[in-house]
Amino acid sequence: MTYFWIFAAIGTATCFAISSLLAYDAAKTLGAVVFSFVRMSIVAVGFGVLVLIAGFDPSLDLSDISLLVVSGILGVFLADTLRYSSLARIGPALQSLLNTTTAPFALVLGFFVLGQVVSGLSLLGTAIVFGGLVLAIFSRNFGALTRFSGESSNVTGGILFGLASALSQAGSVLVAAPVMLDGADLASATFVRSLAGSLSLLLPVVLSSERKAQIRSMPKPVAHQVFLSAAIGTGLGMTLQLYALSDGPVGVVSTLTATTPLIILPLIWVLGKARPPGLAWIGAICAVVGVALIVNAG
Repeated sequence: MTYFWIFAAIGTATCFAISSLLAYDAAKTLGAVVFSFVRMSIVAVGFGVLVLIAGFDPSLDLSDISLLVVSGILGVFLADTLRYSSLARIGPALQSLLNTTTAPFALVLGFFVLGQVVSGLSLLGTAIVFGGLVLAIFSRNFGALTRFSGESSNVTGGILFGLASALSQAGSVLVAAPVMLDGADLASATFVRSLAGSLSLLLPVVLSSERKAQIRSMPKPVAHQVFLSAAIGTGLGMTLQLYALSDGPVGVVSTLTATTPLIILPLIWVLGKARPPGLAWIGAICAVVGVALIVNAG
């Protein structure tokens, strides 16, 4: 049982992959804003219950909470909305690969904003991540679109949305990093971030009668997909990630949890009944290797 953290880290990546597949149909049906709002509201309620049971972290002061609120707005209002806009256009395989660019973007932001030193190994990892992404983009076969392939039109828009999402997520991580490094309770921090994110999405939902109607008339299958996406992706996935981080080296755990693009391909093969092209596999492997170099560069 000593190395159970390895299975927990891989389980985290698997949860993220399953959550992405569940989110795909729901995001296409509801639209990115409504889907993000409903999903993050579920997450906020779930972590709110945990905080009520375990108690809110007393070490969090007003400054910490303010940083978490900004992180939540960046990570949910911007990053999640852009991510699900991308997901609906290009499908879960390519979108999960775009998510891996969060690590290179965090590296770049850390260099320009915080003046952090960037090693040669990190730069090599960044190049490999983006090289893998290029391979995956060129592997798309528009003549053989399947259920999880996304749209044949506006692929460029989907890629740009995905990159913008990763950049926003990197900014969100950078803002929250000082609070988390001080040892903040993860449940309390996630509650603040998810609540800030869902409230920031409330205005565009309330101001649109069409979006309000979508929530009121949400089909049960779609509601189930949204709930399961939140429960599996954030609830179970984050719990497994916490366990893995508590027992395993951070760099190795971060690498294993970044294997989502590799795990999602066989799932699409089975559920979508279409074998992903060879370049898609190579691109996913490159992305994981690149992230591994970045997070373990020290």
